[in-house]
Amino acid sequence: MKKKLLAVAMGAMLAAGAANAVTVNHAGLGDLLVAPSYFIGGGWQSELKVINTSLTQSVVAKVVIHDNERSEERLDFLIYLSPGDVWVGTLASQAAAANGQTTRSVVTSSDDSILLPNSNTFASAATPAVIVSGAGEGRSPLTNIGYITIIESQAFDLAPNRPGVAKAAIKAAFDAAPAVVADTNTPNVLAGFLTISNSLNGQNASLPTLALADYNNRIKQNIGVDSSLGAPRSQATVADIEDALWKTSFVVPYVVGGNQSSLVSFTFPTKLTYRNVISGQYPFQQKVQIAADVFDYSENTIAGPTFNISPLPPASSTSVFEHDWLAFGSQISVGTFTAGWANVRYANPTVSVGQTSAPSVNLGKSGGPGVVTYINTIGPEVTWHYAPSN
Repeated sequence: MKKKLLAVAMGAMLAAGAANAVTVNHAGLGDLLVAPSYFIGGGWQSELKVINTSLTQSVVAKVVIHDNERSEERLDFLIYLSPGDVWVGTLASQAAAANGQTTRSVVTSSDDSILLPNSNTFASAATPAVIVSGAGEGRSPLTNIGYITIIESQAFDLAPNRPGVAKAAIKAAFDAAPAVVADTNTPNVLAGFLTISNSLNGQNASLPTLALADYNNRIKQNIGVDSSLGAPRSQATVADIEDALWKTSFVVPYVVGGNQSSLVSFTFPTKLTYRNVISGQYPFQQKVQIAADVFDYSENTIAGPTFNISPLPPASSTSVFEHDWLAFGSQISVGTFTAGWANVRYANPTVSVGQTSAPSVNLGKSGGPGVVTYINTIGPEVTWHYAPSN
């Protein structure tokens, strides 16, 4: 009966009112955040920060850590943010196989915005939350690279409606909240940053999370259950999210040789192959191919290779997974060039069709729904950016 009532309530909400288009908010605030990559192992660790920028409302959000190959949800947990609050946590590898792949991972946080594992007690500096994954822990370890989504579950107006709201009060409000969340209760107030650092060589770099606005989550987010994106879990459909991410090509600068190197990453947060369904995700009904046209600084050019990504489920044999990095000079040939830029593009682009619940901004545009970043290393200096796109 409860499931039937929930379905009826969600159906009524879906039918009510016009939908707002999901957009990438370049100001960095949203109700759905994507950290397009993290690194652990080989000396690397990743620090994630999630900020509630509202100074009056408290927010509960779900953090989901995905593997790189099929977007499998390796770990999820809730964070409880008072007005103006920041949650900080670190992802790291505790043990690895001979090939360097992590066999035991850990997420650590001394922030009082997260509960201790299997407890109703919040973490503290004296008693940090330590979430271990691997053999004997009941869940697979985090992969060496992957990506993270942060879903705003709901915002609450709790006294005194300013910084300092008790975490116990936020948890009590969340526990007592109904299973269906009103669209007005997910304001675009979250921001985030991910910093990677390597203890072996001292390198580090930071990237803000990609902020999607007006995703409008519609269910109380709980841990240990599927966190797939799109309706009926949200007002936005998967196609709405893909429309917001839709691009044709990307500009990626590169340097190679000596102590210089460049990497480019691709993340497809709506593919979710692990579910073994397409779910109407039309760009992935065929293999998506990526090509790179490489230029030096004198307008000389060579044609780079083409990569296949994201095959139809359940196959997972690909050149590039749903999140992966490619290196210039090895995977992406640059010939004799040592510096320049690459036009990274979809080699077999799909034409965007009108599947969105809100007016499409990319209707008829060729491309795909990917997030592309690049890392340039010059000596000890490492920079990490989103690739300019059109």
